[in-house]
Amino acid sequence: MLYNFGCKVSGWGANLAGHPFSIFAVAVVCAVWFLIGGTAAENTLTLALSVLAITLTQMVLNQQRLSERALHLKIDELVFAMKGARDEIAGIECKTEEELEALRRTGDIAEDLLEARQLG
Repeated sequence: MLYNFGCKVSGWGANLAGHPFSIFAVAVVCAVWFLIGGTAAENTLTLALSVLAITLTQMVLNQQRLSERALHLKIDELVFAMKGARDEIAGIECKTEEELEALRRTGDIAEDLLEARQLG
């Protein structure tokens, strides 16, 4: 339950941070903060912006990870649904570098065989 709430807050924050108006708003807040506080507020402003940047970066990365997971699931569904597709390709994002290279080689061999059949 707490995890789902965290995902919702993170997604909301990522969408808000990704909005073009957000850049303008941050620039205005920084300018006003600096004008009101002067150089005495510079360290506080730097600290606040650093924490905000780290937090927003994590929110955006979390949102990107969720989108990537959904995209992989959609692609896996298409691989399973497509006649003639190699089922071992589904879930490929979890494979090691060696396994990926082996799949690439078997895919190259399959393409060569298909091309030979079409020519012959």
